Amino acid sequence: MISHLMGFSRYLPVNDEALRWEIFCNDAGYTQVPAGSSYPPMPEKHPTDYAATVATGRVLREFQVVYISSGRGWFEGPDQVRRSITAGDLFIVFPGVRHAYSPDKETGWHEYWVGFGGEHANRLYRNGLFTHENPVHHIGLDQDIMADFEQIIQLCRQQPPGFQVLLGSLVLQLLAHVHACEIRSKTTHGDSDLVETARSIMLLHLEEGIEVEDIASELGMTYNHLLSIFRQYTGLTPYQYFLQLRIHRSKELLQDKALSIKEISARMNFENQYYFSRLFKKKTGLSPSEWRSETG
Repeated sequence: MISHLMGFSRYLPVNDEALRWEIFCNDAGYTQVPAGSSYPPMPEKHPTDYAATVATGRVLREFQVVYISSGRGWFEGPDQVRRSITAGDLFIVFPGVRHAYSPDKETGWHEYWVGFGGEHANRLYRNGLFTHENPVHHIGLDQDIMADFEQIIQLCRQQPPGFQVLLGSLVLQLLAHVHACEIRSKTTHGDSDLVETARSIMLLHLEEGIEVEDIASELGMTYNHLLSIFRQYTGLTPYQYFLQLRIHRSKELLQDKALSIKEISARMNFENQYYFSRLFKKKTGLSPSEWRSETG
């Protein structure tokens, strides 16, 4: 069986330059596990603390993203609940958190993985973008995810100058693609069309303003329905999204030195100049006059 197992793995030293970028790659690879094979195949190719207990329970000191492109198996987290894994599923392993996984004997599987660490990765974890309570992501067979892993593996093979920094950027790109897949999985094509239509209505009313409830009414839905779709699709409420569009339009008007801030405030239909200035500074960190000065 071993003669036709296909795979690649590389375990990397982390240099000071990679540490300064605050996200770095520790290891990466792929493994084609045929049906009927033991798991992991060729454990001698991996450090003992990675391979010996992967199917019975282990704790690592790094994050790992594991993507299954064919076959099926299972994943078990610290809650000891065994979750079914099929092609197109991706799961994340967290440092210090017990986990185990293995392909089914009847099917085997093809897995890609990358291990990483760094303060930036820790911040994403602390900010709740990925949680060990919800480690499995059903993203499907995604070309962007596959391309990320292929690029990571190619860099691990070639190791050109500066490759550790490039690997860190690819890990971050991979996580962003996973997050984008999660957002897409929660929205339908119809929802996407509704958001684009709502955005078009907002753009038509940037200067005079429009109530969000009126936008919902034009779309033939309740405000709560529009709120739910917008939050899933953009991460913002309709009001927050519309306000950001209006602030962006105000920035464009501020580039015209012939317009006073009071005139811009009135043109954008804000309550008064002082309210406009407070709101602009809250959203941009600069007052309108400061923004105009710095960008003029």
